[in-house]
Amino acid sequence: MEYLPISSWKTSQRIMSEFFEILKETLEEKSLPGHFVHVEPNFLEFSLSDQYTSRHTVVQYASFLAQM
Repeated sequence: MEYLPISSWKTSQRIMSEFFEILKETLEEKSLPGHFVHVEPNFLEFSLSDQYTSRHTVVQYASFLAQM
């Protein structure tokens, strides 16, 4: 297996959306209190351009972990 970083915003957004749906379903099955809402990071806040890079991926992961 070869790891290739995500180089497209659309691909990363689709993968993260699918992940959050699975996470949401899992939490609902466990009957845990509260709910999870994913908020897309504001890349401009981190001075990142529109050209998707590995730095965008890092910001997405950090944003996700902060929301957890």
